[in-house]
Amino acid sequence: MRLVIVRHGESEWNRIGRYQGQFDAPLSDMGVKQAEALAERLSTESFNAIYASPLQRARLTAEHVAKFHPDTPMIIDPAIIEIDHGEWAGLMVDEVIAKYGNGLREWRLTPTRSQMPGGESFSNILKRVLDFKEMLQKKHVDQTVLVSTHDVVVKILAADALGMHMDGINRIWVTNASISVIEYGNDLTYLASLSEASHLSKLEVVRGAW
Repeated sequence: MRLVIVRHGESEWNRIGRYQGQFDAPLSDMGVKQAEALAERLSTESFNAIYASPLQRARLTAEHVAKFHPDTPMIIDPAIIEIDHGEWAGLMVDEVIAKYGNGLREWRLTPTRSQMPGGESFSNILKRVLDFKEMLQKKHVDQTVLVSTHDVVVKILAADALGMHMDGINRIWVTNASISVIEYGNDLTYLASLSEASHLSKLEVVRGAW
C-alpha cells in the first residue's frame, strides 16, 4: 500500500498561535490557498480512497483535493482526529507555557509519558492511529490511499514507518498542507518523503516548535 498523508492547511488558530487539539477551528485565508495549491499538486495522482479527519480544517483540505478526483470515495474517520489537548485547548502558546510549563516540557521531550490535563493520553492516540493504519493495510492492499489529518497523527505514522521510539516524534516538523508518503511493502516499510511542501512556495508558513 502507498499512503499519501497530508496535514491540513493553516487554521485560524494555527495562525494566531492558539492550541486547538479537537476544537474545530476553520481554515485561515492562507490555509485555503495552501489547500488549493496542495490539491493542484495532487491533481494528477490516482487514489483508490480518500480518508479525512472530521475536523473541518482536515476535511475541507481533503475536499479541495477530492475536487480533482470526483470518482474516488471519501471517508470521514474519527480515528485520525487530532489529539485532545484538554485544558490547553483554546489557550495561546504563552498561556500554556505560563500555566503548564512542566507538562509542556514533558510533552515535547517524552510524549509517551505525557498526559495533557483533561485531555487524551498518548497511548490512546497511538492505539487509534496504528489501528487505523492496520485497517488500511488490510483493506487497500496494493492500492494508493490519501489521508488528510493532523500534526500528531502524521508524526506517529512517520515514526512508526521508521521504527523510531515514539518519544522522538516532536523532533519531526510537519508543515501545514505538506505531503508525506509511506510505502508499505511485504517486508519493509519505507518513508519515501516527509513534510514535502515545494507546491506551497511563498504560501509555506514555518514557525519555531512550540
